[in-house]
Amino acid sequence: MILSPTRPGATGSNAPTAKGVAAVVAPLVAGTPYAPALARHGWSCIAVTLPETLQADAAPSRLLGQITHTGSLRRTARDLAHVGTTAVVAGSPAGCELADRLAARLGLPGNAPATADMRRDTAWTSAVLRDAGLSAPRLLRTASLGEALRWAQFTRLPQLVLEHPDPARPHPGALCRTSADIRAAWHRQQHRDSQPLVLREHHPGTQFRIHTMSGSVHDGNDAHTVTAIWCESHTRERQIHRADLVSGRGILARALTRYTQRAFTILGVRYGPAQATVVYTPDRGPTLTALRTDAGTEFAPEALRAATGHDPVADTVHLILTGRREEPLPARTTHTTKVALLPRQDGMVNPEVLHTLTSLPTMAAYTPLIAGTAVKAGQVAGWLLLAAEDMRAINRDHQAIRAAENFGLYGRTA
Repeated sequence: MILSPTRPGATGSNAPTAKGVAAVVAPLVAGTPYAPALARHGWSCIAVTLPETLQADAAPSRLLGQITHTGSLRRTARDLAHVGTTAVVAGSPAGCELADRLAARLGLPGNAPATADMRRDTAWTSAVLRDAGLSAPRLLRTASLGEALRWAQFTRLPQLVLEHPDPARPHPGALCRTSADIRAAWHRQQHRDSQPLVLREHHPGTQFRIHTMSGSVHDGNDAHTVTAIWCESHTRERQIHRADLVSGRGILARALTRYTQRAFTILGVRYGPAQATVVYTPDRGPTLTALRTDAGTEFAPEALRAATGHDPVADTVHLILTGRREEPLPARTTHTTKVALLPRQDGMVNPEVLHTLTSLPTMAAYTPLIAGTAVKAGQVAGWLLLAAEDMRAINRDHQAIRAAENFGLYGRTA
């Protein structure tokens, strides 16, 4: 256990004076967005870091204390109880399982610890959903390349995805059509002989990212509120390059909502934010392929809150403070699209072209983009948020963005 000198609580004269203390497990950065959001209500935050995710150069902010979890659940829970922890949330996908187990150990609200393994492993997730009668991918979880090749030959599925079973891993997996594809992807992804991988059927349908907030049931409402549905488009390398906000009033949105709510109940999701990756095909309907129970990070939370009526971090803070889910703000009726900048070559951001892009008519927000910044081929260089009453205006600006990427946005390095 490691405590920073800025921790929010200690014994004696340094006893905590905050209204409450929230533990954020495995925050992506020390200055987790939960800290300022809770501080406005008189709460303090303490970061629970994992040795494998701890950033050496990320000093805790003035609002955060820090505990390093070294493997003992009992010890980490004891240290959190010592500083008066009254809420536990995951700060990243890597912290989801530990956050649930710590909350249960401390007697605080959280997702069901008995099903934590099912949520953390895509193979278990699929098996549980299939047993309950819900659509889920056929797959094999194995540490043996030979077994994976034999399963692929037996099933004769036209396309398969090889991926790590833990959805917290950031890579998107590899699309495989032949045994040679499976072998190549296997050697790239398996870093030790005992490490299992998942080989699953590929669903060629439309992919959606579904954001939810779960909490206690009041007035007969469902335990899970769907707060946003994004229709995602991907490159051939399976990188997301565009996401369009879907209206929640259509038949498709209702089908996705019902499926996600049923799946989350089965998987023991019952408190806080979550995100589901769901593929929809006309013959099978919705199929869940990935789940994470953290708020995620958004580059333009205020603009997205205006578009969806929700903000995952603000909604989670409301849940912590009141025990109830936030009533959504009236969402705008405008179309909203997130666009990823994906350079095809290494280079530098051209200032003139960048200024043109950020001045497009539908531009609502964008990540901090600095002229002259080096970019890497195949890595997301930034995100843009487009909003307009007419979808055609967004499509025109989207075409302009892609044209700029191909002709001058990423000038070659000297």
